Amino acid sequence: MGTKRFHTPVADPAGDFQLQLIILVAIVTTVFVGGFAVYRFLYGPLIVAVIDTLIVAVACAIAVYARRTGQVGHAGIAMAVMLGLGGIAVSTWIGVNGAVWMYTVILFAFYLAPPAVGLAVVLGMIGAIIALELSAPRTVFESMKQMASFTASATAITVFSWYFAARNKRQNEQLMRWATRDPLTGLENRRRLEPELNVAVETGRRHNRGYGLIIMDADNFKDINDHLGHAAGDAALQAVAVTIVSTTRIEDRAFRYGGDEFIIIMPDITLQGLLVVSDKLAGAIEARGRTDAHGITVSIGAALLRPGEDRDSWNRRADQNMYRAKRLGGNRYVVD
Repeated sequence: MGTKRFHTPVADPAGDFQLQLIILVAIVTTVFVGGFAVYRFLYGPLIVAVIDTLIVAVACAIAVYARRTGQVGHAGIAMAVMLGLGGIAVSTWIGVNGAVWMYTVILFAFYLAPPAVGLAVVLGMIGAIIALELSAPRTVFESMKQMASFTASATAITVFSWYFAARNKRQNEQLMRWATRDPLTGLENRRRLEPELNVAVETGRRHNRGYGLIIMDADNFKDINDHLGHAAGDAALQAVAVTIVSTTRIEDRAFRYGGDEFIIIMPDITLQGLLVVSDKLAGAIEARGRTDAHGITVSIGAALLRPGEDRDSWNRRADQNMYRAKRLGGNRYVVD
């Protein structure tokens, strides 16, 4: 063990993929819808050319917004809604030749937005087309039979797309839980800790919020494993995790960093609050160790985030305090 330095975390893969999808949709929209816009500016109808141009402009603006801000969730929903409205507008002016683009919009909507939002966009789009046709026959379709065929096929694609998107979302969430949760203790793991430290430092800097960092390490974990067995060691770590959760606030973030080391990020806390929490943690873990007969205790180091301080310096101070607690005999806390 030693003073730990966290490497710069990689970008969120899910966010990167969503951004790539948004940019890809913007490119596809620019190439194909933009091509039709040019054609219609030359040969008409002019109003549809204007609509096509607006669709391309908004799609590109949304892609730029997503790229610059990272708000891919909002951008994806905005893109799906915009394409749906554009599809309705084009179908209103050029009829069935515009309605065939709805199938593409259906697919895009479920890739760009959450399944429930995509379903609402698509059903609203299909419902608007049907309502338009029923109120003004032959505006979009040449016959009721053609409208029925469109409705049936579009609904079938919608149901399949929604089911696939919803199932894929659940699987991705499960994979994310497996990737970011420690299976033994249920706490978040090192993969989640690194970006959360960045968030804490940035939030503290921008909004002048007080953040505390607690690092704790078991004093006698090797002895427990050696004399009581690994099952007892696992139970001791689980007991520490349960005690952390019951002692800290719901807004605090607890992580198992690795082995017998745990880290807690605490927003909106003062020095006095950090002292109180550290004292409670050390006492509660010692009491739990006596009750469970494994006798585990911890050494705790804590530090408040200083104005303008970076992540490594903050972590280093808390880590050094933890080692001071160990050198003083363990089962105690040192707060910077």
